[in-house]
Amino acid sequence: MNIIKKLTSKFQEVPNSAFRDIYEQHVTDASFLWLLRCVGLSQPHYSQEDLLELENRIEAHLDGLMTALDISWDVCLEALDYEQPGEIFTVAVVAFRSRDIEKIKTAVFAGLKSPETIKGLVSAMAWLPQTLVAEWMYKFLGSKNLEHKYLAVSVFSVRREFPGEMLTSLLKREDCLAHKPLRARMLRLIGELKRFELRWALDEAYEDEDPEVKFWVNWSTLMLGDKTAAPQLQNYLREDCQLKLIAMNTAFRSLSIDKARMWISKMAVEQKSARLVIEATGVLGDPHAIPWLIEKMRKVETARLAGEAFSMITGIDLEKYGLAIDAPEDISVLPTDDPEDKDVSMDPDENLPFPDVDKVALTWQKYGGKYQVGKRYFMGKEICESMLQEKLNSGLQRQRIAAAYELALLNPQVPLVNIKARTER
Repeated sequence: MNIIKKLTSKFQEVPNSAFRDIYEQHVTDASFLWLLRCVGLSQPHYSQEDLLELENRIEAHLDGLMTALDISWDVCLEALDYEQPGEIFTVAVVAFRSRDIEKIKTAVFAGLKSPETIKGLVSAMAWLPQTLVAEWMYKFLGSKNLEHKYLAVSVFSVRREFPGEMLTSLLKREDCLAHKPLRARMLRLIGELKRFELRWALDEAYEDEDPEVKFWVNWSTLMLGDKTAAPQLQNYLREDCQLKLIAMNTAFRSLSIDKARMWISKMAVEQKSARLVIEATGVLGDPHAIPWLIEKMRKVETARLAGEAFSMITGIDLEKYGLAIDAPEDISVLPTDDPEDKDVSMDPDENLPFPDVDKVALTWQKYGGKYQVGKRYFMGKEICESMLQEKLNSGLQRQRIAAAYELALLNPQVPLVNIKARTER
């Protein structure tokens, strides 16, 4: 008898309440670690090994919950009251692993309550092996409930799996087209998976006025290799929306260098776009901008971000080569300790090093001649498929994000790799 069976049989001999606190801790820890992983997916210092460590810890807590399902489910039901994506993730994994239809229905109902909770539900269905969720994905896709269809398409999207003819059918249905989040997600899937045979659906949606639908029409058109769609993403760079980062990562890798420089110059006129201009410069990979980035390193508020852009272009690791300094003592920390300060957002540059500007300038003076103006560079090399594949496999998370976009745009036949997917073991 293995250890889990021993524990399970022992638990059955005592009242549920005796071990309840253990299972409450499993739910709390699994949910918190899932949130930590979500943050780590876009952090500059996270590697696949770091993510794998987190995933193993999450899985250990999830396994712990399966040792006494009755107790665990009672705790899970209480956790649903928080209506938070981390708890939804944990509850949904337990429900699907139990194979109990009523538990699955409960988890799905709770997960569909808001745009935030559905993230946890989709993540759970992407986390689990196909044997546990494939049947449910197709059930939801064929459901009369449009929210179920949206859930199914989202899971297919995250898992990078193609629903086949069912997707074609949904793209022709009036009720599905009228449900804007569902239509947007279906159009997004076309670009992610490079389904050229569904280009007609993008063409038919071109005049749609919904901002999200319109964005994914142009984004997927661009992913299919039609670079004339890139200018249509420009408006999304001006808006404070979740699509801005995706627009930047896609558009500046598709435009010619001259056109991209014009966009960047136009954005630079708006002082509020300073961070976006630096990020876009790193995405473009234009060595012509390095002297400008070095000047931005002299300002505390943009120093770390400019240093990251410099590294993205040149491949020079500031810490590895002694080009970083300790954080200045007078730097403001986010969030602050002031109870009156309503800004509780984290410092977006917290995990980036501060560049030693003078040393960086000397380094560029010494090695800058290796870079040819008018060409794009990523991590110190001209962009090519073999180098991108290497960074996708071994780079840090932000490097992997960049490599995934570059690969997908370099070759219209290559699907966009989901770098947020569970790490392969």
